[in-house]
Amino acid sequence: MPNPQITQTKYRERLLKIIAQLLNDSGPYSIHETASQFKVSTRKIRSDIDYLIEKLNDVNGKEYIIKHHGSFEGNFSRAVADLNPEVRLYLFMALKQMQPMLVGGEDGERAYQDLLKFTYSVLSEEDAKRLKDWENYYYINQFGLPKKSAHMYRTLSEIFDAIRYRQILFFYKGSDKRYMDPFSVLQAKGGFYLLGQFLSYPREKVKVEEINPQHIRLDRIRDLQRYQNIFSKLDRSHREISDFKLNQSKTYFKCMLEAESYGEKETYTIDIWDEKVYQRIDEKRWHPDQVVYPIEDGSSKAIGRIIIRNVASWQELRKWILGWGSAVELISPKDKRLEIREKIKEMSRRYQK
Repeated sequence: MPNPQITQTKYRERLLKIIAQLLNDSGPYSIHETASQFKVSTRKIRSDIDYLIEKLNDVNGKEYIIKHHGSFEGNFSRAVADLNPEVRLYLFMALKQMQPMLVGGEDGERAYQDLLKFTYSVLSEEDAKRLKDWENYYYINQFGLPKKSAHMYRTLSEIFDAIRYRQILFFYKGSDKRYMDPFSVLQAKGGFYLLGQFLSYPREKVKVEEINPQHIRLDRIRDLQRYQNIFSKLDRSHREISDFKLNQSKTYFKCMLEAESYGEKETYTIDIWDEKVYQRIDEKRWHPDQVVYPIEDGSSKAIGRIIIRNVASWQELRKWILGWGSAVELISPKDKRLEIREKIKEMSRRYQK
């Protein structure tokens, strides 16, 4: 007569081995082959699977193990990633936003397909089907995206590791070899921008008061690499360097409009003369330090006004102002107003030909 204690021990061991097997490889597994593996009847394996489903699936309200006719399979990763509707939508939007930037070359296309494959593998079947269906209904305008983007993604990991390990980068712009102590990466206007301190040579020491970070577009450089044994020489302790770069990046980006940050920081006052344009300007965030309000005190015949403070991006702002045509008017600074006026005169002469 079998010893009940030994039988119970073997039973628990069999259940644990089945769970371990499903975690290692989701299957599917034949009930008949599993019965042969453990030298028990198929009825016992079916009973084992039913017991695991009762204790794992039913108790937690998730489908960790799926039983079919004659087989069973694990579903742990999909069950864990059972998304609520809001998270599911955000995941879909994030994937789609990356698509136009990744499909610019063979490597990018393969990376995007691998990303999709992995994402679908950890979602429930219903969620995976829903996202695949949604793909047919959602489009992204690729206007203005860089033509040469494939190499950018191969260099991003180099840049991130260089920042993490405080290493110095080198790359080529045209025929010139450049050196940089990297601070951070900005994504804007469909591309990537590297921010850091340019160096005259790799081991140059830079004092904090001499820091003048600049940014450069990744699709305008080539052959980027990091020095494995040359590290940041900023006038800071190793522990302080990361925080210093983070703060410098935040300050730099706050003064940017889109992807430019050159020149002195200034405050710009712009009157808005068209009601529909006022609505369009008011409903968007153009800069972290902007104020949009209607003019109701009679101080101007304009409908409204936008004030943008601490901007070091005159070239981008000038394009933005001219892009609205006669619907907006730059009031100050005066020198920039005169520059806009001369630009409009130049355009007028050109169109009179």
